Amino acid sequence: MESDGLQLQYLRQQVEKGIRDIFTAQRMIASKRLYQKGHERTLFQGQGNAVRGRSGALMAALTNPQYRIGNSGGGLEATSTVPLRIRFLDMKKYGNFQIYNRQVWGILYSETLQNIKYGYRDWIRTHFPEMLKEISDKIT
Repeated sequence: MESDGLQLQYLRQQVEKGIRDIFTAQRMIASKRLYQKGHERTLFQGQGNAVRGRSGALMAALTNPQYRIGNSGGGLEATSTVPLRIRFLDMKKYGNFQIYNRQVWGILYSETLQNIKYGYRDWIRTHFPEMLKEISDKIT
């Protein structure tokens, strides 16, 4: 069904935006200790130093994120590759950076999931005229 294709296209678009936002937020935290707050994502400066890395693998992974979004059964599957060290940066003894869990769950659950749930109708309203124009151009 064509509507399934539209739903998957919308879902893919929202998940990809969420993943890119997560990597951007993590990069700002690691490099400048800048955090985002609220749905408006206002920036504020956190206390302490930026992440000190020896090899540069963390910053390289956050600067050039490796992720893949593909079809899986009837839905989508998203995977990403990040250095293992990023998980430990949330622990107090390593700096309590709030760089992994808070960003992943905050952005994916609070924003991306809400956009998927409630934004599909608005997305169809804005993209439907474009799709009709493309179809009519193909016919003529």
